[in-house]
Amino acid sequence: MGELGGRISKARHDAGLEKTDAERDADAAVGAGLGAAWRISIEIVVALVVCTAIGWALDYWFGTKPWLMLIFLFLGGAAGMNNAVRTALRIDAQATEALQRKSQGDAPAKLGEERAVESAEDSTEDGEGDRRER
Repeated sequence: MGELGGRISKARHDAGLEKTDAERDADAAVGAGLGAAWRISIEIVVALVVCTAIGWALDYWFGTKPWLMLIFLFLGGAAGMNNAVRTALRIDAQATEALQRKSQGDAPAKLGEERAVESAEDSTEDGEGDRRER
């Protein structure tokens, strides 16, 4: 199996398809940015859907259609935006910290390794994970 991997690597290198470290880093940065954007947008949508569903259920139960659903729709929008801002600030702080570590020369080898370390720290520090104050 090692021989096949070597042959594939050599063929990629000869054809000019092998990416440089800078290209790999750029691809990782784009992927991280897209992941953050999806995470933020999903948080907004989920908050809207959940709060609207709660409002609809309460309207059905109390017979006050559509007032509670509208109130909870706006509350869901506010909660979603609050979550999005908090997540964006957290991502920005992590990126700033990673850049500072990189400039000092002790950055992790891979972007995924940094995320694994951060999630392990979040889950073991105080047992609250992402819900704790930062």
